[in-house]
Amino acid sequence: MSLHLINLDCPSCGSAMRGEGFDTIFFCEHCGHAAVLQDEGLDPIESSALLPKAGRRVRQWRPAWRIEVDVKVYDRVRTGGRTTPGWEGRRVFFIPAFELPLDDLTRLSRALSEVAETVAEVPREPIHGGLLALDDALTLIRHILIGDEVRRSDMLASVMVDLEEVSRSLVALPFDTGKGRLKCAVTGTTIRHSVA
Repeated sequence: MSLHLINLDCPSCGSAMRGEGFDTIFFCEHCGHAAVLQDEGLDPIESSALLPKAGRRVRQWRPAWRIEVDVKVYDRVRTGGRTTPGWEGRRVFFIPAFELPLDDLTRLSRALSEVAETVAEVPREPIHGGLLALDDALTLIRHILIGDEVRRSDMLASVMVDLEEVSRSLVALPFDTGKGRLKCAVTGTTIRHSVA
């Protein structure tokens, strides 16, 4: 077994990037740029921050993927075999990239993806906990889309969903903290999270 050490210096400014145990997503506290850990080293990626709603307190920032996809929903078959129309369109999803129970991850992703995005420069504060790979974020988007189709009132039996990634970036999400929970300062959604 060979060991390959990777330097965690910011690809943009050279400052040391800090993270937690299994982090693969890093934000530079000096310049605000983000990078994703790959086999060869840190790969820079576009980054921004979602602004909190007015009056909401921010005590912590956490990473998320911003993924724009072209969606095609087709072969919608209702119970009984009747085919119903599908749809196509471009959508933007925000997928939290830190460890969360699946139900909270799905609920927060839905809420963030329904909010109009107001972005700003990344804060020069610690943004840790990024460990959700892009492929896993795309799988969650597919899960959300299929769930949306199943929730429609037409008794769906089967459906096909195709995604094509258009763009990706990382965003810093603002949260208030307390009692093992995080409250999203963008959506107001409260999620369970034990990491302070």
